Amino acid sequence: MKHLMHIFVNQVQKEMSQPMDIASLLDVLQPKKPFAISLNSQFIAKTQYASTLVQDNDRLEIISPVTGG
Repeated sequence: MKHLMHIFVNQVQKEMSQPMDIASLLDVLQPKKPFAISLNSQFIAKTQYASTLVQDNDRLEIISPVTGG
């Protein structure tokens, strides 16, 4: 029996079958642009999306800018 990984995306638990890089995860999640990514409270640059793995119990935040005044 394969162990499912649990991650949290914007505080919502998700299940993954294996570690996945941020770029691949974003392809699945399809967040509305523009956005920034924080992984375990650490900002991740767009240039690092393909090389940064999301693993079991990681916390990913997809942050959209707030406009207005």
